[in-house]
Amino acid sequence: MLEPQNARKINPLDGMMTRAQVVRRKFNASRPRTIQNRVLSKLEAMARTMELFDKLRSAMAAEGLNKEDVLAHLVFVQPQTPGLEDKVRTAFLPSPEKIGTFVDKIMALDNPVFLGVLFGQYDHETDKEDKKRVAFLWPFRADPKSERALLAARRGFVRGGNKALDN
Repeated sequence: MLEPQNARKINPLDGMMTRAQVVRRKFNASRPRTIQNRVLSKLEAMARTMELFDKLRSAMAAEGLNKEDVLAHLVFVQPQTPGLEDKVRTAFLPSPEKIGTFVDKIMALDNPVFLGVLFGQYDHETDKEDKKRVAFLWPFRADPKSERALLAARRGFVRGGNKALDN
């Protein structure tokens, strides 16, 4: 018997994973294969961050999970700003109702280079305590310096949550 063309294919791994892990796997699978290594404007970086955040929140809601269990930080550096040359900074993306504070903060930055988005996800269904809070990245740039900076932001988040990041 032939299956309908729009029948949803089930990945056998989905049965071994929590719903949050499935959402994360599918979300990461949608990343572009190649990363354009270019400097994004403030508006473009904000738009991509908000689009990705909304996409992840919607995927969580579609799986019956709380979309508030996801958060996002826009990761950037300011190599031309005195005193901030070597500092990896993040801007927390609040819930859609409070987006104005995020926009104001980004627009006030002096010569930022946006590196990517750091996502945090809370998984209520896992039994392992160290797997409940997960951090993962969506890079905008692929050069070695950017990758190190993104990993430093991720490491800071894993160690201390939002408090460990420069917001």
